[in-house]
Amino acid sequence: MATTSMLWLIDSDDPIADLRVGVVNDQVTAETLARNVIGDSVLVPRGETTLDRVASGADDEIGVAVYGRLAVIAGPRLAATAPSELPTELVTARPTAHAYLVHTDTDAAYGVFAQWDQGRLRRSFAADPVDIVENEGLPFLFERPFWAGEHPLQYIDGVAHDPQALPFHPVEFAACAAHTWLGLRLDAASASPNDTGSDFPISRLPVSRFAIRPPGHQPTDDDHAQVTSAPPATDTDAGLDEDDAPPVVKVARWFGFGKR
Repeated sequence: MATTSMLWLIDSDDPIADLRVGVVNDQVTAETLARNVIGDSVLVPRGETTLDRVASGADDEIGVAVYGRLAVIAGPRLAATAPSELPTELVTARPTAHAYLVHTDTDAAYGVFAQWDQGRLRRSFAADPVDIVENEGLPFLFERPFWAGEHPLQYIDGVAHDPQALPFHPVEFAACAAHTWLGLRLDAASASPNDTGSDFPISRLPVSRFAIRPPGHQPTDDDHAQVTSAPPATDTDAGLDEDDAPPVVKVARWFGFGKR
């Protein structure tokens, strides 16, 4: 895939273990979260799919899944050039201890990652191989080998080395964040250098797929015709029952609709 864009809302002490045990998407809670996120826009359910498909899907779609104490919102509209520009209401759309953003674009060689704790930005990074767009907060331990030059950029034969280039590839850097935080493998092209083969592929995670339409839109036959079938569910569910519904937030403008 060329791009992967996703925001994880985490209230688990060990999300990696939760994902590896097995998860089932709470479709009702996922749809509620999706409706809250898009505000006054119209949400058109498109059925169930997998995270890899919606993380790089159409611009007018989002994917949402709730796995107990874990939730994910995915799609091209999460492709933030600078993580600090994401609305606070989006990062806190579901009350959780941590939020993790990961965006990779292999065609543009662009990598982004960020972590929020209790809604406050702790660390963010966004760059292509030459230009750093955002670099806020103290680096995490997993970053050290990259800054130390242990994962250098690989150049095609005949291409001159850029003296201003970073000592690593930003896509690999962001993929390593996904590996470290969630144990996820985005795809073969952007696999983390630390992946020992145990990373959990996002193609195995079920999500609910939705189209976003402007306020007042009436679903058409074409809308209903594009409903996808649900992927096979895993045998075990690591999710927990939710006692409280997430608060309603209005971030429709971030998704391209709504009054200014």
